[in-house]
Amino acid sequence: MYQVINEPVEVLVTFCQRKVLPLFFKWRGQRYRVERVNLIHSQRDGAEKIYYFNVSDRANYFKLAFSTRHLSWELKELYTEG
Repeated sequence: MYQVINEPVEVLVTFCQRKVLPLFFKWRGQRYRVERVNLIHSQRDGAEKIYYFNVSDRANYFKLAFSTRHLSWELKELYTEG
């Protein structure tokens, strides 16, 4: 099932070989461990740059967004099987 979420999340990242990689995020009181980073891309919106991280745990796929203007994270999309 695909859902558009657009809700703030807290994200723990690591900086590794000049890359930012999400490790965990907290959404609606639940902690999710990022098992795999599937895709990273960015997009400009005027002066703002938004970085998108398509990540997955063992059962779900998530699209996280980091805003360079607000220095904040959002869970944009969620895909679950079933």
